[in-house]
Parts: sequence; C-alpha cells; structure tokens
Amino acid sequence: MADVRDQIKTYIQDEFVKGDDVDLEGVDLLEEEIVDSLGIFTLVSFIEEKFGVSIDPEDINLDNFQNLDTITKLVESNK
Repeated sequence: MADVRDQIKTYIQDEFVKGDDVDLEGVDLLEEEIVDSLGIFTLVSFIEEKFGVSIDPEDINLDNFQNLDTITKLVESNK
C-alpha cells in the first residue's frame, strides 16, 4: 500500500504542485486547490494506466479524491 501511495504522491507533486515545496501529508487536495475537477480525471487516467485498475464512474467523487489516503484506498479497493 505504501508503494501505491508513494507513486500517487509523486505524481501529484510532479503534475499539480510543479516544484513548489508543498507537504501533501494530511492536506485536503481539493480544499487547498491543488487538484480541481479536471485534475480528478487526470488522476483517474494515471491510476488506471499505472495500476491496471478500472475506476467505476460512481467512485469518481470528491470524497475519494480528498487526500492521499482516500485516493490510495480507492486504488487498493479496485485491485
């Protein structure tokens, strides 16, 4: 699970934070406007390709993309 989480964290740092020194631990990615609605779909695409899972459209909601933990749980539950 840590490996999945680390890969998601690295992706978010590279694609959304873009070099800013932001600690993503415990951060609400949506509230802090690190990820927006378009970013969620970008993340879904990354997750499906990287981890070989299919995310059900019903699971694409704000609760599942709130922070690193919720995203990791979503990936793990779809393996």
